[in-house]
Amino acid sequence: MLLRHTLLYMPAQIIGPLFQLIAMIVWTHVVNEHALGVITLVTATHELLQIGFLAWWSQYALRFFGRFQNGEEAQRFHRTENAILLVSVFMQSAAIIGILFLVIAPDANAGLLAATVAYVITRSLNLYIGERARVQQKIGIYSIQQIVGPAIGFLVGLLMIKLFGQSPEWPLAGYAIAQLVAVLIVLPRIGFGRSLWPIDRTIVNHALHYGIPIIVGGGLGWVGLNASRFIVNDILGVAAAGLFAVGYGLGQRAAAVAAMLVTAAAFPIAVKRMENSGSKAAMQQLSENSALLVAVLAPSIVGIFMLRTEIVHLLIAAPFQQVTLAVLPLSVLAGAVRNLRAHFGDQVFLLHSRTRLMIVVASIDAVVTVALSFVFIWYWGIVGGAVATVIAAAAAAIASFTIGFSQFGLTLPLGHLVRIAVATTAMGAVLRLMPETANFVSLAAHIASGATVYTVLLALLYAPSMFKMLRTRPQQSGS
Repeated sequence: MLLRHTLLYMPAQIIGPLFQLIAMIVWTHVVNEHALGVITLVTATHELLQIGFLAWWSQYALRFFGRFQNGEEAQRFHRTENAILLVSVFMQSAAIIGILFLVIAPDANAGLLAATVAYVITRSLNLYIGERARVQQKIGIYSIQQIVGPAIGFLVGLLMIKLFGQSPEWPLAGYAIAQLVAVLIVLPRIGFGRSLWPIDRTIVNHALHYGIPIIVGGGLGWVGLNASRFIVNDILGVAAAGLFAVGYGLGQRAAAVAAMLVTAAAFPIAVKRMENSGSKAAMQQLSENSALLVAVLAPSIVGIFMLRTEIVHLLIAAPFQQVTLAVLPLSVLAGAVRNLRAHFGDQVFLLHSRTRLMIVVASIDAVVTVALSFVFIWYWGIVGGAVATVIAAAAAAIASFTIGFSQFGLTLPLGHLVRIAVATTAMGAVLRLMPETANFVSLAAHIASGATVYTVLLALLYAPSMFKMLRTRPQQSGS
């Protein structure tokens, strides 16, 4: 089931994040450091607002929406849902206006203000509808929300830059237009209510009890992920934040693209196992999920590290290359560790409704990031911020895994990890022997060679298990 659902979700998991990755590269060629700094700080700020004002409800819907499927139960959920969404987008809009003028761009014009608010509202709706579709296993709707905004929005924003100039409002406006289209396309199919009242207080109380620790933990997690951006901006200026954003954003996006190949389908299956078979079965499912996650993260980290020089010199504009080359390997490592924690260790707390433990883990990430970022950036500049994020991500992951192993019976899939480590090591050795490439064709050939070595060796390592499975299946059918 996990593999089948992973394959069905794969187009959305590849295309949307891939265009976010492409956008980060292209923006270095078409806007200056200041504009890129504004764009990345706006998008990072929205992530915090999403956590604070809507993620608590999104996580509740992902975990418990299956209980509100028929008749009056569905109607009271939809009424409550509509009211919460309305209040959320209003509060997010008010907050982003204040942050834009106080922190990001005090001289923002009306165009940037309007584009920023439109981006925040439409992006919030995209993310929420995607989560609702995921829990209902409506893969087509989920795919539209994941693909249209990043892909079409990037193209529209690029066109607007060509037509109207390099101001940061044009990329944001492009995304907002595409995200609105994505919402309008799926509304007839998503299943929603048409009234706001009466709100069901029982649902709200349950959602808040479940979700408030997620708000706090998510907010602290955002600090761990994004504090270094703002500290670079504070100490070195918005242009430096733009330089930092390229390598840091590429690394985080690359790790996210790899992780999202398998994570969309994984957690709902673990939820189903928890509901139907209990904690032990759910922990086993999480362990199996983590093996698939590591199988895509490990070669991604090693591949980017081995090919970092070629990637940066061929893809990134010259003014951004030096900083990106130093920051990218650190960023992708931190991103991989955080994704492994979020989609393996922290999911234990969600399944057992022990979301307050997420606060403990996220606090470690946030405190270590902020403390080390101020010190490291002050002494070592932009690269120091990237080093701080690696240390903080590792500290939080160790805490999350320790709690999961000791208190909830979480286990590591050691047999899978050994096979993955062997295949990844072989891939790294092959890439190391290849000469540095000077064009896109050679880079693509190097990537394909590494992927082929990894895939073939992994298949050979799993061949005995597959043959054994195939031999036992007829015997089980016959019995």
